[in-house]
Amino acid sequence: MSQSSQQKLLAIATVAIIALLGLAAFLIYNKVNLDKLVKKQNAELIEETRLKADLEKEYYQALSDLEGMRSSNSELNAMIETQKTELKKQKEHIDGLLKSKKELERAKEEIAKLRSYVTEVEELRKQNAALQESNMALTGERDELAIMVEEVQLSNEELSAEKSSLTTEKEKLQVEKDRLEGKVNVASSIKVNEISAVGYRVKNSGKEADTKKAKTIDGIKVCFNTTANIITEAGTEKFYMRILNPRGEVMAIEDLGSGNMKLGNSQETVRYTQYVEMDYANEVSPGCINWQPGISFESGKYEVEIYNKGFMSGKASFVLK
Repeated sequence: MSQSSQQKLLAIATVAIIALLGLAAFLIYNKVNLDKLVKKQNAELIEETRLKADLEKEYYQALSDLEGMRSSNSELNAMIETQKTELKKQKEHIDGLLKSKKELERAKEEIAKLRSYVTEVEELRKQNAALQESNMALTGERDELAIMVEEVQLSNEELSAEKSSLTTEKEKLQVEKDRLEGKVNVASSIKVNEISAVGYRVKNSGKEADTKKAKTIDGIKVCFNTTANIITEAGTEKFYMRILNPRGEVMAIEDLGSGNMKLGNSQETVRYTQYVEMDYANEVSPGCINWQPGISFESGKYEVEIYNKGFMSGKASFVLK
């Protein structure tokens, strides 16, 4: 072989060796990267598997804890059902995160939050327990109060019975008192006699002149004598006059002293025309009532009634033409 041929072969061999070395280096590099990728994927797979196991564990533990909190409290049971539904939704959400390799850290955070569903129900359970204790205490107080109320009611019933008995007795005494007062009032009322009633007109001079003509009358003057009554104490006495016109109507004008008076011992009241106060000393005394209403009188018979203490003391009549 010539020298030039040897040199060509050496060059070709050199190039081949260099190519083989480059290929070997490339293969080694790829193998290293592939090993790293495999290790990373294995690590992620292991982490995903672990997180799935943690998710299942936390999920079923939370379900178990929620079920263990069931009681006769409807509000608590309703919340447990709600939390179970939300817990299932959260598990499905985390399952979705685990399928994405980039969301493993977020999935881990969400798994840690699963216990919050149990915590909320636990807090409500504690509140209900405290409320039940409070209710039991209140029930005890209520029972004690009910006993006290029952005792008070019994006492009130006894008092009511006594009061009813006393009221009945009081009513009897009041009836007897009214009866006796009625007798006293009747007996102490002062009778009058010698009643005279005349119409009059006022002259220009201011003097009064008796008249029986209805058209010319200005007023009516009624005079009487009281009788002696030893039962009545001396003092001021009121005598009420009622003038009834020919139609039987009581003549009354409030501005001139008319009003209502009580009849005897009853609750009945009647209108009166006018009254006069007199000093009474248990003896015969004259008295007069002058009524000048400033109205027209009609012809006919008029009745005059005199009352003392609500009882009729005497009466008379007169006629106007």
